[in-house]
Amino acid sequence: MNKMQDRDERHIIACHTTDFECFKRQYKSLKDNALLRPGLLPWSMLSNMNLGIETYTPYVYQYADTGTCIQISGLEQSELVAISMNSQYKEYSIMLEMPFKIQQILNGTEHCNEPDRAFQKIGLHKGPLRRFTGNATAQVTYPYRLDQSEGETYLRLEEENLDMILDLPDLSHFDKTDPTQARLSEWSAWAYRVVQHADIAKHVLMSHTTLLRDLIGRFPLKKFLLLYPEEEYSNIQFSFSENTVL
Repeated sequence: MNKMQDRDERHIIACHTTDFECFKRQYKSLKDNALLRPGLLPWSMLSNMNLGIETYTPYVYQYADTGTCIQISGLEQSELVAISMNSQYKEYSIMLEMPFKIQQILNGTEHCNEPDRAFQKIGLHKGPLRRFTGNATAQVTYPYRLDQSEGETYLRLEEENLDMILDLPDLSHFDKTDPTQARLSEWSAWAYRVVQHADIAKHVLMSHTTLLRDLIGRFPLKKFLLLYPEEEYSNIQFSFSENTVL
């Protein structure tokens, strides 16, 4: 194992099936040290190249003919709030909570994708660039199989099923005669409109969960999940939650 591989592996936290707090730390370590955008850590790009997985970047799509784009972010601050594994049904599930950040940026600062649903003609943007923050909850379920290779067991996660709920506060009741409240009210309505033009679960969440799926498959399962003497990987069942309901 070379030094880069050894460094990659140091950021994987192995957890027993009874330790929910450990699983939360495990997700945070993987998110912060392997799955985020290059540049947040000085070696993250090289690390992901070494692992053979792509790196996460915020999703950006064109905002009509305004000369601006919409950037969606928040996964950088996501937290694990539930996790389960069921060997009977061969399912591995996680639930994430995160801020949902919508920001208008100038076209040219990032590559802008075409929106999934076209905007009507709006015209060049004038005035301050808008931004708004809500919350998101995501349930991610991976079917899985166990593979054996060179005496090691690997968890092969298959294509994930996603459910995502966006919570964008409705500020329409704010006082329109107050400049600050009027602006927040307008921006909340704007945020709700612009997110209707992109498949958020597909473009924002799936890119992240696919990276996680690929990463887990690169290392033996024992690097992620520790067994008690009476346990076997072929017969694992556990479930933890912070009482978040999706």
